[in-house]
Amino acid sequence: MHNTKFKKTRLAHAIGGAMLCTALSMPVALLPLTAHAQQQSQQPAQQGAQHFEVPAGDLGNALSRFAADSGVVIYFDSNLTQGKQTRGLSGDYNVESGLRTLLSGSGLSLVNEADGSYRLEERPEDVALSTMRVEADWMQETAYGPVQGIAATRSATGTKTDTPIIETPQSISIVSSEEFQNYGARNFTEALSYTPGVSRFNGAERTSEGLRVRGFRNTTTYRDGSKYQVNAYNGQQELYGLERLEVLKGPSSILYGVAAPAGIINAVSKRPTSEPLREINLEVGSYDRRQISADFSDALDEDGVWSYRLTMLHRDSDTFVDHVPYDRTYIAPALKWQPTEQTSLTLLSEYQRDQTAHVYGLPTSGTILPNPHGDIPRERFVGESGFDEYDSERYSIGYLLEHDFSDELHLRHNLRTFRLDADFPQMSIRQSNDQRIYTRNAQDRRDASSGLTSDTSLQYDWEAGSTTNTSLIGVDYTRQRHETERYNRTAPPLNLFDPVYDSGEFGEPEPFAWSFRTRSEQVGLYAQNQMKIADKWVLLLGGRQDWNEDETSPYFGPTEWSRETDDAFTGRVGGVYIADNGLAPYISYSQSFEPASGTDRNGNRFDPTRGEQYEVGVRYQPDGSDTMLTASAYELTQENVSVTDPVDTSFQTQIGEVRSRGFELEVKTAIGSNANLVAAYAYTDARTTESSPITPGEEGKRTPNTPYNQFSLWGDYRFSDFGLPELKFGAGVRYMGATRGTWVEGEVPSFTLVDTRVSYETGPWIYSLNATNLTDKTYIESCTYNCFYGEPRSVVGSVSYRW
Repeated sequence: MHNTKFKKTRLAHAIGGAMLCTALSMPVALLPLTAHAQQQSQQPAQQGAQHFEVPAGDLGNALSRFAADSGVVIYFDSNLTQGKQTRGLSGDYNVESGLRTLLSGSGLSLVNEADGSYRLEERPEDVALSTMRVEADWMQETAYGPVQGIAATRSATGTKTDTPIIETPQSISIVSSEEFQNYGARNFTEALSYTPGVSRFNGAERTSEGLRVRGFRNTTTYRDGSKYQVNAYNGQQELYGLERLEVLKGPSSILYGVAAPAGIINAVSKRPTSEPLREINLEVGSYDRRQISADFSDALDEDGVWSYRLTMLHRDSDTFVDHVPYDRTYIAPALKWQPTEQTSLTLLSEYQRDQTAHVYGLPTSGTILPNPHGDIPRERFVGESGFDEYDSERYSIGYLLEHDFSDELHLRHNLRTFRLDADFPQMSIRQSNDQRIYTRNAQDRRDASSGLTSDTSLQYDWEAGSTTNTSLIGVDYTRQRHETERYNRTAPPLNLFDPVYDSGEFGEPEPFAWSFRTRSEQVGLYAQNQMKIADKWVLLLGGRQDWNEDETSPYFGPTEWSRETDDAFTGRVGGVYIADNGLAPYISYSQSFEPASGTDRNGNRFDPTRGEQYEVGVRYQPDGSDTMLTASAYELTQENVSVTDPVDTSFQTQIGEVRSRGFELEVKTAIGSNANLVAAYAYTDARTTESSPITPGEEGKRTPNTPYNQFSLWGDYRFSDFGLPELKFGAGVRYMGATRGTWVEGEVPSFTLVDTRVSYETGPWIYSLNATNLTDKTYIESCTYNCFYGEPRSVVGSVSYRW
């Protein structure tokens, strides 16, 4: 004989109150329901999704709140939930998916009774595999959707297939849209501030996405696996339109063709959902920031064949640099058609207008070097408010087609077009005799870029003996066009310590010889196989052949196209061992190539530069946990680098080499049900290993903008244990070691920054406050042709309504 305590919970008190009873070896006794109440109890299970806000904390309390909000009856033995916690619920769910989300990791199963109520029972150890798969499907993360929790589990960036990250033998860092919000990131580059091995190329810059990864400059970014940038000044992608950012580190030409040794940065777009999603956000903050954004998604018919998503944003804002605005209008309509489970077609489109100005940077004297007049103020603008601007419009439209011919054979075909037009007049500072008053040049500039990308692949899943295989063959095509029209003008000088703008006349515009047109085409054939042996070993092997053609013509004068063609084969091989305890050591070798423009003194065209990386690492992801730990060590080398020809210094020759060695550690984990931790460390030793005999001083010199040491830590906590599950607080610290300038002499000092966030959720309302660089530290973020101050303290408050 034993006592068994049962709890029955349901919406409100419409049935005379939730019932708690004790029985001795007898069935559960329940108060009878009226016919009306019985009908109500069955309806919610049959209805579609609704919005839930259930705080993290005690599982029993969470189930009671869920039942009250949904109107369902849930029977369970309170001993089953005693001491169990849940991460809560926030979003749009139907009843069963919401309940399974709350029960995730609890060891409890959900049983749907005939009358529409639900019963919880302890999951037996030998539960059938089919049942486990059904339950997993409710919470299944995909490579193309939002991250479930803090640690992503799947990605397609590393393999072009939806693959568990733990089975990918190359380092991948993934930052979710939730992390963007936590960090208070205001743009694309800031979103990667807590990612190891990534540093900014220029500082307070909003016209490009310049980054360095493992010591090498990232030359282009990708969107949904396709190139999304023709020129470095094609603007920044809007974070609010993204589900996640993924950094694949190291040579990756096997999948993407022409690519820098750094790897690629791939942004994953928000896509239509079949369940309702509605959100409106208002933001106000430092530098007169005012922003409104909205995100809507839902099915358009009862069967969910058609669904849509509409994401919008408008911002009016200044920046910490005088006379530099940061205004943006963004709209991204998307439509999905899924007539069967085997076929889907998703249309993605985007319009973005940016109105800002290029921040040219400041001289080393008065920033990283002494100046007799003191430090140059960080808000100093070197241009003219009525002249400098970056007014761009970007259009993009494309589709993602997927079709399953069978359970084994899958087709994917993606196509996207892109166009950007920008008025880009800017001023630059030149020389100074007294380190106070600097001469300036002005340039009228207009840029136009366009691109077309297409990628078609067939995936075949097959088994042989104790192995399961995923084979991939594909062809991709990229066509890009770019033109820049420029005119130089003389401009009045500027006193950087006591500026007076509009103080003189501009000269007449004169065509600038470095105005040009370019066009390029790339075709690649690739093949890859992922073999899993006895569910323990994963072997990856891939190869690719590329053909690339680049043409360049001056903008002014006769249109004479100079043509260069290249072809290259690149490959990758890697292996992973998956242990029962969640450890997964891996090893890999990968290659990349980039065309190099120009000829040597004998008139021979330059060969493409080549990159290769050896990497070993280990991941740790215990089954069923929200944890991913990654440690990796690598050696990355770029060959065929152009340097001064020792025979004729008016030419260059390809005898240079740059090498990067390093170690990276990244931790993302949920601690209990209320806390998250993100930690990262990178040691990077990147330097020139071979140079020209006439420039021996270059050998051994460190790669610019690349610190030896980089560290970051972020943690957040929900106060459920203190009776305040609605309250959440987060804080982070970022450390960047000292670096050297790119084209200027001098060392950029190290800096440490602190960020914080506090939020409060009540029903459908979310109130939050972010502060970046909380201590308002003055620091130099990088020096390239000039030096760039980092962002001062910025405070942004937001109100969100989700229903």
